[in-house]
Formats: sequence, structure tokens, C-alpha cells
Amino acid sequence: MPKKLLSLSIASIFATSMYIHCSVAEEIRIPVGEQAKTQAAIDMPSKGMSKERVKSLFGEALEEVPAKGQPPISRWRYQEFTVYFDSNTVIHCVRNFQPKASTPESDTQSPAQ
Repeated sequence: MPKKLLSLSIASIFATSMYIHCSVAEEIRIPVGEQAKTQAAIDMPSKGMSKERVKSLFGEALEEVPAKGQPPISRWRYQEFTVYFDSNTVIHCVRNFQPKASTPESDTQSPAQ
């Protein structure tokens, strides 16, 4: 019994040391105001607007995702942003991710064979 307990203890210590060793990562902090500094400001719907007001100011959405859950949350996706609605009212608006344009260097690389 003592040998089994010793083996379990050694295995446990080894597993813990491997977990601690593998879980080290660099933390990068970018202040919220700096995150989209390189992107030009765009006009987006504000909290509290109605669906009708959003449609009259920004036009038809590229995609309208129907309401789900309780309260019923729906979203409209536009080219530059996505609007989230609680029933008929804007509750949040976020800018869509826009990948950076590809560089000539990445265009000339051939795929791995």
C-alpha cells in the first residue's frame, strides 16, 4: 500500500508541475480607447433607437437574425457594424471585425505541398 501511495504522490506532483509549466503565457494589455485607433470613426445606431429609426438612417441590413430567447434578442448585420435589439429597441451596437488587407508578400507565397 505505501508503494502505491508513493507512486500516486509522485504522479500527482509530476502532473501538477507539468500543468504549471505549460500554463505560462504573456499578457498583452491594450486600453479600450487604443484598440481601434487606426480605424476611422463611423456613424452607428445608438442605444434606445427603434428598428424603424435604424432602418430609416442606415437602410436595409445585409442580414437580419430573428429574435431568440427571453427577452427576445435579434440582430441586424450591416457592412461595418452589427446592431442588437431587445424586441424593437437597440441595446448594443458593435463594429464588425475587418481583416487587414493582404500584403503582396502573403499573396506571392505558394501553398505548402
